[in-house]
Amino acid sequence: MVIVGQWLKGLDGVARPMIRAKVKSLDGISIEDIFLVDIGADRTVFSAHFFTALEVPSRSPSAGMMLEGISGMCPFVCVDTSLIFTRENGTSVQVHGELAAFTDPNATDFSILGRDVLNNFDVIISRQRNEVLLLAPNHRYQVIQD
Repeated sequence: MVIVGQWLKGLDGVARPMIRAKVKSLDGISIEDIFLVDIGADRTVFSAHFFTALEVPSRSPSAGMMLEGISGMCPFVCVDTSLIFTRENGTSVQVHGELAAFTDPNATDFSILGRDVLNNFDVIISRQRNEVLLLAPNHRYQVIQD
């Protein structure tokens, strides 16, 4: 299985590795967002804007659970849902789990795809080749010197 992302420029003009994914809203409509591929993030987190658009049920985090990033602690809620990715062949695959959602709209411009989801894949991020790939069985990669 191959899921193809791309390097996209944000409003600041900086290109970042991104993957598109959908989540079903409360009324059953799939809403798409662009997720920053962040292999340093422990958790996948929806931006506050995306979370608000989804209107899905959420709950307060367990005692002691926190999200902390470069800007410090951020308020969030927990969401049980599935991310729906489109494979290279056009079919879709779902990854289900307890994800998080920022409640502060200033926390981040992008939803973040963290290791809780990325650990299901081999992740290839190549700026020189302009590639962002998630690989799962029955795919593998080989590094060859040009």
